[in-house]
Amino acid sequence: MKLKKKILLYGGKSTALIVSDMLKEIGENPKFVFDEYINKIEFKTKAKFSNKKKDLNFYIKNSTHFFICIGMMDGKLRNFISKLFIKKKLKQLSLKSKFAIVDKTANYGGGTLIMPNVVIHKYVKIGNDCYFNVNSVVDHECEIGNGVHVMGSSYIAGRVKIDDYASIGANATILPDIKIGKNAIVGAGSVVTKNVKPNEIVFGNPAKFYKKNQKKYNFNIT
Repeated sequence: MKLKKKILLYGGKSTALIVSDMLKEIGENPKFVFDEYINKIEFKTKAKFSNKKKDLNFYIKNSTHFFICIGMMDGKLRNFISKLFIKKKLKQLSLKSKFAIVDKTANYGGGTLIMPNVVIHKYVKIGNDCYFNVNSVVDHECEIGNGVHVMGSSYIAGRVKIDDYASIGANATILPDIKIGKNAIVGAGSVVTKNVKPNEIVFGNPAKFYKKNQKKYNFNIT
């Protein structure tokens, strides 16, 4: 009999709900859910929940696997927490919907979440802790870094390179051979026709510079 994984979900909001359902599809369930920013989780689960940091170490010690359930544009935070958990000897899960299409020549790292109707084409390389929302398409030979978030119905054309922690808004289009810099944000519905520099926020058709991404992170989680 196959032993069940003891899975810790870090984050307890909508992403945790989606991840919990995707785990059920493969015969698994979370054992622990931790989120310091909420008082309770809003979905049905048998997992133990806490928002107290003193409980997090107990959860880590009694888990075998983990998934970081932090959505929006927080790929840098996802990637940072993942590295901490890996140092504590937990194994990182990746999840792919049974309704997604990932070519056999493509590869993706730990902590990747691939939702229904996503298409990832030939020879695509994807780093760790990336999210691909429903109906997004990544065409051939793209290279995607760590902690990237590609939101719903986005189209990323062939040979595009997206650096770490960038976010691609819903229904955006990125034309072939474009480079998206580290921490950059592409606004929803934008059409990107030229390279985007690191830390730039762009939007529109064609996408134009709006302002710098100046988001700061507090990485004190324990």
